[in-house]
Amino acid sequence: MTYGLVLGGGGARGLAHVGVWRVLEEHGLTPGMLAGTSMGGLVGAFIAAGYSADEMERLSRGVSWRRLLNLRPGPGLVRPSVVSAWLADHLPATFEELRLPLAVTATDLRSGRAVYLSRGNLHEALRATTAYPGAVEPVAQGDLLLSDGGILNQVPVDAALFLGARRVLAVDVTAPVPLTLTERRGRLWRREPGAGGAQGGAHPHLGTVQTLRRAVEIMQAQLTDARVGLYRPDVLLRPTLRDVDLLNFNRADAAIQAGVEAAQAQLPRLLTLPG
Repeated sequence: MTYGLVLGGGGARGLAHVGVWRVLEEHGLTPGMLAGTSMGGLVGAFIAAGYSADEMERLSRGVSWRRLLNLRPGPGLVRPSVVSAWLADHLPATFEELRLPLAVTATDLRSGRAVYLSRGNLHEALRATTAYPGAVEPVAQGDLLLSDGGILNQVPVDAALFLGARRVLAVDVTAPVPLTLTERRGRLWRREPGAGGAQGGAHPHLGTVQTLRRAVEIMQAQLTDARVGLYRPDVLLRPTLRDVDLLNFNRADAAIQAGVEAAQAQLPRLLTLPG
């Protein structure tokens, strides 16, 4: 019996999926189909195209994330043309050319509904599922305006079931760890006049961007918990990613190792997935 592999979104935290794939590869646990959101959709596309964990790890280290970033004012911080060229260099143009069936999620900003992409233009679908609000420009597709699938469906177990999976392994890298505020002048928190005397007490103040990102993380985690409760995977892995933030791509080694450890800890259950 085949099983479906579902990879959740999470920016740099999604590199943990490469570590999970390494363990699955080592034990011959190739899925029959894949589903993913955002970074999980991107990693899923590479697995579906036949990439090994070693190859994906080398790619993650070779990507110039700084080159992808466009710090000039505009509709997004990521250059679509650069992303498209990178995808064209490494992945087939269509879903139909992949070795394994794949579905990725996106969110239609016009209707507010989730969209499942599994046919046609693969590169366009990957740009849509990874279109993080405020950082990547939405992708127009017919009457749809597609943005990050994680807005509504961060761990799309239902998409794997739609592709025909009877059993599902899901990997969730959404859960935010408790926020620790330390004194970082002008960034995380500052001292203000107050009951603490002339020097003032220490009161936590997140910056605007950090506050918005933290709010999104919390909302996505709560929504993911609800959806995973509705569409229960047979095995759910949640790698421990304490020191890997959404944009910490320089922490790729730590994220990948966290995926390895999460998969190894549940190996007896993983081995039951094909049967």
